[in-house]
Amino acid sequence: MNIVHLINVRWFNATAWYAFRLIESGILAGDKAAVAGLYDSPVIKKAKELGVKTVEAPFTSNNFFEFFKNLKKIHKLIKDIDADVLVCHRGEMFWIIALDKFIFRRKYKLIRVRGDVRPPKTDIFSKFTHNIACSHIITSAEFIRKFFIEKVKTKASHVDTIYGGVNRKVFYKDDEKRKNIRQYYNFKDDDYVVSVVGRFDPVKGHEIFLKACGAAYKNGLKELKIILAGFPENISVQEIEQMIEDNGLKDITIITGKVDDITGIMNASDLGVISSLGSEAVCRVAMEFMACGVPVISSNAGVLPEMLPSEFRYDLYDDERLAFLIKEKKGFIKIYDQNDFYNKFIEKISR
Repeated sequence: MNIVHLINVRWFNATAWYAFRLIESGILAGDKAAVAGLYDSPVIKKAKELGVKTVEAPFTSNNFFEFFKNLKKIHKLIKDIDADVLVCHRGEMFWIIALDKFIFRRKYKLIRVRGDVRPPKTDIFSKFTHNIACSHIITSAEFIRKFFIEKVKTKASHVDTIYGGVNRKVFYKDDEKRKNIRQYYNFKDDDYVVSVVGRFDPVKGHEIFLKACGAAYKNGLKELKIILAGFPENISVQEIEQMIEDNGLKDITIITGKVDDITGIMNASDLGVISSLGSEAVCRVAMEFMACGVPVISSNAGVLPEMLPSEFRYDLYDDERLAFLIKEKKGFIKIYDQNDFYNKFIEKISR
């Protein structure tokens, strides 16, 4: 199948990650792919690395005339690869593409992928573009699908949930990496390494996580070691260091900064924690930890209640429950493979 992906995001976020897992698997399956994105964006750079055809344009512009210029570029890209499908991973151009497809009876299938915790609009025009002009809707979480069914009045058969998947040639259990990284950080064999991977931002829940770790450490988990693999965004390194100090964790905590190969950190861990207070419509980090053979515990943010059983989750801000789960030394593992992800995607949009 030949697919054009419109990924008009300014950074390589979860939306882009979800799209590129589809693209990569499609290429491996022998399909053609092309990417439309913003000028000089990480998405375009990544697409070029994969060797797919690209087009760059101001797809987020609100200029009326730009809409038609952008539409023309997308039509050309569809023609260039003889695309069967156009996938919109964001909404800025979706409405005009849907309208154009409906009016001119375009032959390609129009798929809307929704991987955002923010709900779609529920007005008449949104219902028309999603339920009539669009061929199918794919959501990254069941709570998003339910919103479409209940509020946008989408037929259940018109929308499906697919959780995504990781590249298993990159993310897998690697004993050599585990040994090397643990030696690098001077961890002992009996140290219990608990890690959080993510930018330093309030939404990622570092404050709750560190408070829980402090309680677990003070109450007997003396073999605890902590890795914070991330970089400052809306919280500075100094603020993170103060949280570490306040919770008595200075001597057992590593802050890595940006890491070239996150699979090493993941493999060196005994437990991965997703401590997010919001967002997580996709949660690739949980999938990546589990693909490396590392059990995961999480908050109840976003898609996480759909991915992990309740015994491995805690309510937002419940640091006591999180401390208990850390001390339990248990977590959940389920493998989400990107090839299975792609096959499910093709199955759903081909109906």
